[in-house]
Parts: sequence; C-alpha cells; structure tokens
Amino acid sequence: MCGICGVFMGGGESTALKETVKGMCSRMTHRGPDEEGVYASGPVALGHRRLSIIDISSGQQPLCNEDGTVWVVFNGEIYNYRAIREDLIRKGHRFRTNSDTEVLVHLYEDRGEAMFELLNGMFAIGIWDGKREKLLLGRDRLGKKPLYYCRGDGKISFASELKAILADPDVPRSVLPESVSNYLSFQYIPPPATIFAGICKLEPATYLAFQDGVIRKKKFWAPDFGRKSGLSREAAIGQFQELLLDAVRIRMESEVPLGAFLSGGIDSSTVVALMAGLSDHPVNTTSIGFRESSFNELPYAREVSRRYATTHNEYVLEPDFMRDIGRIVYHLDEPFGDSSALPTYLLCGMTRRNVTVAMSGDGGDENFAGYDRYMSALLEERVRRTVPPLLLRLLFSVVKRTLSPYVRSYTRIENMALELPLAACNTFFCFDDDLKRTMFTESFRRKLGGHRSDLVMKEIFRQADGLDPLNQLQYADLSGYLPEDILMKVDRMSMAHSLEVRAPLLDYRVVEFAGSLLPEWHVRNGSGKAFLRDAVKGWIPEKVFGRPKMGFGVPIGDWFRGKLQRLMEGVLFDDRTLGRGYFEPDFLRGLWARHLRGPAWQIDVSQLLWVLLVLELWHRLYVDRESLENLEGWIDRVVCESVS
Repeated sequence: MCGICGVFMGGGESTALKETVKGMCSRMTHRGPDEEGVYASGPVALGHRRLSIIDISSGQQPLCNEDGTVWVVFNGEIYNYRAIREDLIRKGHRFRTNSDTEVLVHLYEDRGEAMFELLNGMFAIGIWDGKREKLLLGRDRLGKKPLYYCRGDGKISFASELKAILADPDVPRSVLPESVSNYLSFQYIPPPATIFAGICKLEPATYLAFQDGVIRKKKFWAPDFGRKSGLSREAAIGQFQELLLDAVRIRMESEVPLGAFLSGGIDSSTVVALMAGLSDHPVNTTSIGFRESSFNELPYAREVSRRYATTHNEYVLEPDFMRDIGRIVYHLDEPFGDSSALPTYLLCGMTRRNVTVAMSGDGGDENFAGYDRYMSALLEERVRRTVPPLLLRLLFSVVKRTLSPYVRSYTRIENMALELPLAACNTFFCFDDDLKRTMFTESFRRKLGGHRSDLVMKEIFRQADGLDPLNQLQYADLSGYLPEDILMKVDRMSMAHSLEVRAPLLDYRVVEFAGSLLPEWHVRNGSGKAFLRDAVKGWIPEKVFGRPKMGFGVPIGDWFRGKLQRLMEGVLFDDRTLGRGYFEPDFLRGLWARHLRGPAWQIDVSQLLWVLLVLELWHRLYVDRESLENLEGWIDRVVCESVS
C-alpha cells in the first residue's frame, strides 16, 4: 500500500520535474512511511511512497523493465500476481524481484492497455512508456484505490491524493460551484469532477492514456446484473461459499501482521469466521463503540470474538474525539459529509497499533441488498405500479403543504409519485435540489445556473435501464455510493494511519457472482441479505445473526445539543463562513434553531449541520490555507472548554 504521483511535460526538464514530484511525495508520507523513490528522465518524473507489505526487501518503486523503457508506480495489491507471473515467465519475461509491482511492467509489455482486465486486486497504477512517450493511468474495478489527475500548462500530473496534486504551485485552487452543490446533496463529489476546477478523479474500472497531448479514457469493466447464472439456490450457495473462502485466502498473504475490523454485523463477522479457519493463530480484531446504546455494536462484536477466540480490542468513541476533526478533514482532501469518518479514523488508528493490514466487511450491503432503503424502494415500486400517479401526486401535494421541508415522513408518499431515479435521490440526498434553492444566496444561484444534482443520479440509473428495480439500486450504489463514500472514507482514514485495508466481499469475482443471482433471492419478509444469511448461517453466533441492521452511525445530534454546541455555533455563524457567499444567514439560523428544539415529527437535521461544518473546515484548510496546527489548536480549545 502506497502513494504514487508523477508529472509528464512535453519538452520538460527532468531536474525541475523531479523537484516537483519530490514535493508531491512529501504530502503523502502517511501513505508510505517506509521508503521514497523518484525516477526522472527527460519529460517525465514518477514518485512513490512505500508501505512495505509484500517482498519487503526488493519491492522498491519506481520499477522498470530490463532495458529501462517502461516504468511503473503502483498503489495497492494484486492478488493473482503469482499466476500472471508464471504465465509471463513461460513467455520469456525475466524477473528480478518477487513483487506484484514488477508483474505490472511485464504484463504491460505483453498485453498493453488490455492488462487491467487481467488483474484481481485493488490498485491505482501509473505506467510510463518511454518508447511511445505515453503515460498510462489505471484504477481498479470497484475504486478501492484513488487516483487524481490534472492537465494544464502543457503537462499532466497525477497522484493518489488531491493534496499531492496541490503541491505543484502551478495548479490553481478555483472552487467549482457545481461541486459544492453536489457535495451538499451526495455528501461527496461525484467523479470525474473534484472540488477544484481543472483537477479530476479517474473513475473506477477506467484507464487513461495521455499521448501527443491528447487524453483518451476507456472503461474496462462494470457491474453486470443482466446475466443470471441459472444455478439452483443450493448450488449457488455452495459455489459462493467456495468463492468467498478463496477471496479471503488470497488476501491473507502478508509479510507483516494482519488483523480485521469487527463491527458485530454479518459482513465483518463472516470475514473473521473465514480468517479464523484459515489462520494457525488467533485473529487480531478491533471494534469501536459508543456510550449511546442505540449506536453501540460492541456486545455483538464480543459474541463473534468469543466464538472464534480472537485477540480482541475495543474502544469507545467520546465527544472529545471531535478535536481530531481538523486532521480528519485534512486527510479527506475534499469536502466529505459522511460522519462515520470519525469512528473509522479512530478504528484505523487503534487497529494500526497491532497490525499493518486489516480485513473489512465492506461490500456486503451493496452486493446482497442489505440497505433498508432497498426494501423501502421495493415497497414504493409496488405501490407505484398499482395506484394511479395522478392520485399519488395529489396526495403528496396536500401533505407537503402541511409539513416542514425538513420532515421526512412524507418522503415515501412523494417517492411513490416519482420515477425510481428521482425517488432514490429523494431518499439518499442530504440537501435536495429544492432545499438548496432556499438555502443558497442569489449570487451563488447565478453561478450555478441551471445545475441540478439529481441529473447525476439519473445518468447512473440510465446505465442500469431495463434491470429489475432492486438491481438498479444495487448498480447505482456500486457505481457511486460505494467507491465515492464507503471506499474513499476507508482509504483516507486507513492511510492516515499507514494501515492497509482489504475487502474480500469486493473481490470482483464475488461482485459478479452476486450480480448473477435472482433479485428475489436477496429478499425475505421485507428484509435484505437473505441469500448471504443462508450462505453463512452456522458461521455466526445467533445473537449476531438475528439482530436488526445497525449502521456505523455517530450520535452527532446529541453531541451538537450538548458538549459540542459551542463548536457548531463557532463555525456556523462565523464571519468567514457567511463570507463565502454560499448560504443565506437566515436559513442557517433557522436550521440551527430547528436542531436545538430537539427531534420531533421525525425531524433530525444533525446530518445537515455536519455537512455544513465539514465544508467550512475544509475551506479553511484548502482555500484559506490555514495551517492544520492552527485549526487543530482552535478546535481543541473549543472542544476542551465544552466537555470540561
């Protein structure tokens, strides 16, 4: 696991490019604290920060082929590299190391741009082909590893993190109004855009070739829900169990200590169960909990730990942990509104005390329909097919006139009158497009023109047109929410602590297998994950197996009305916040007053407040360029005074 970067500039001078790349590497020391490597020649410079996991003695990067014409920098792990290596040796390729990195160099020589289709792993890859003067970038199928790029001033630069791109003084910091709007809806910024104009994210399962001043991109994979396997349910369960066991097995290769996150849910418990069966020593597990019982999963994690005799570590997240929010926002690079970044940061930090690599249960909900909103959407779809749309729209218009715009109790009625993509927006969005028109200032609305965030979701659903409604929802999450929220959060929070995280349930073979299952196999008695439950029954303690789903949430509503009220007020109504020109002050005051009155009529605006808090703290770090130390000092003083 590493951080990579590079610059290609036609007519560039290697010494200057090398200094630029060294500056980029310095921003990513946390991603690779063990070593730094830089290669510079003619118009290109490549950089690498290394966290040593496999072939520790000889896996240094950048790495080249025999004659030095092809160079690679690589972040991630290739789990099938040994099989690829053996095939390449039979074809006459010679290897100097045992690393998965060197396999990429020779695979490019052998297969060219088609190489990415052969890889099973998580990766962000940069390849320099000196003979063709071509830079090739590629990102793994599910988007586990990030990759940013920026083209301008006759050059192209790339890096694992946005902050490394910004280390180049030639890169401007112009905030995109559309990205601010999309962030407020999605809580992340959908690719290929970033928060800054001119800087892009490479989409998952995509490679980019830059040659002769031209960028060419191609998608090499997508989730496929159109082809069903035809297996019986019993045969499918047996095949899945074998596949999942292999997915865990190949991810247990490591020359450094390895452990697992354990939430006490079905997904992470399944991974721990399989690890215990494959390991000759106790699995090291780590869990995070809260004093608030409705958010606390620690008792369930203990059940799994006892069942498999793991070496278990658990920690309780307290409000004073919010003093680390400045550092968390710094590591996230872009505005990111999922408050579960807080416990994820702590979980990764605690895990890193004992291991260098951790397994996670990410992917179970998307692959096997575990989200409650899937079940709500299916109910809405059934009503949509039986009740005349005109009647539903009339009912919704009556209800909407009588309730506050923050009340979500009418959402299901509205969704029944909408097509599935818009209904998904209505359920998923933090600030919807209607609410944003109310909160934005007139000048900011002019900058946005006619921009609508729901068009992003519509385009994703267009790609899944013709599928069963449940498969459409799964496709949308695998294409958007999973890579840009779940996986982005895990990558940044783990790399902040130099921890590698592997996700067996996101082996692309598991994803393809799950997509081949009949949609109805996932649903039983109004709940999801029926197929996964049947497949792992007996592996997991009954208390864990039978409990309702609990997300990795944070009790920020209680905290903002209590020990962290001063922090929220100190940011929300600060002159700098209001001076951004985004929000009407009266809207912010009304939102805060609504929160202080406490939950009523299903009104909980705490997540909206969190999204606004993160946006302002991000601006202070990345636009105002306030030092992290100064911001941390201010937050620490406010939090300490509040919790004392």
